[in-house]
Amino acid sequence: MERCAGLLRKQWPDIRFSSVYRSAPQLVANQPAFLNAVARFETEEDPDTVFRNMQVIERMLKKDVPYRYGPRTIDLDLLLYDDPKLDAPGIVLPHPKMEERRFVLEPLCELTDEPRWHEILKKTLDQPCEKTDIVL
Repeated sequence: MERCAGLLRKQWPDIRFSSVYRSAPQLVANQPAFLNAVARFETEEDPDTVFRNMQVIERMLKKDVPYRYGPRTIDLDLLLYDDPKLDAPGIVLPHPKMEERRFVLEPLCELTDEPRWHEILKKTLDQPCEKTDIVL
């Protein structure tokens, strides 16, 4: 995770990271727990450019997913952008499943004061999600 954080900092120097959370896999249970964090940064880049730069970082870190919904070495998702909604080839914003996932909302709420996300988080508090001591 530290190498990923370093590459993200190099690309977007003002980036801020949430705490890192551990969560159980959701769709394929027979695999290790996942580690999740959210990052926030400002950029003049359009969403497509941000997304492509994130994919470059995933390739540099040798993203490996042995099977659909399986364990992965890295997975960078673009969750939100200034524009409230975007549906373009390869990019849907906000991320389509984020409102259902505590492991996304909990770290997101560390980085935003927007009441909407804190309210949505309350609906997911029954999902296991544990804050770790890992610092990015």
